[in-house]
Amino acid sequence: MGCNQLDDGKIKLTTNLGNYGKINPSAPKETEQWGQLAGEWDCISIDLDTRNKTEAKWYSNKATWKWEYVLGGHAVLNQWWQEDTSPNPISKEYFATGIFIFNPKTAKWEAVVMNSRPHKISPKFEAEYRDGKIQMHDGTGKWLVTFYDIEENSFQWKYEILSDNGKWEPISKISARRMKV
Repeated sequence: MGCNQLDDGKIKLTTNLGNYGKINPSAPKETEQWGQLAGEWDCISIDLDTRNKTEAKWYSNKATWKWEYVLGGHAVLNQWWQEDTSPNPISKEYFATGIFIFNPKTAKWEAVVMNSRPHKISPKFEAEYRDGKIQMHDGTGKWLVTFYDIEENSFQWKYEILSDNGKWEPISKISARRMKV
């Protein structure tokens, strides 16, 4: 949604459905790394229910993920929403949003995420683009989010945790397909 000031001084709100913004020519060129995801995506989220440690089970949810350029084309924002069909849903729906901006001084992405669970803003995350993948972490070395197999109309996502045996184990995966607008 945008605002336009009319000649009479009143503000008119406008909605640009299907307009996901564009990179600002003065933004770091790396902004396109997340910007390549601009648009809306149909997703299948597959998550591991680990409440029963001896019999962890995978379950799936359908979701929508929207990405767009914001802050005048200097950053990228995402919005995630899904109905939760997990074996132990906290609430029927789950919402999250994150904002991502490239810091040229550190040559890394900085991000914060907010979600409807646990109703707070995350600590700052960092991300790097390497070999066609975007990897995001908080610096603890305990978890890693990876966007990979990124193509024009699809991408994959995984959330891994470092297990006690020192191996990365996926606990959540997302397969995304671009919606036709």
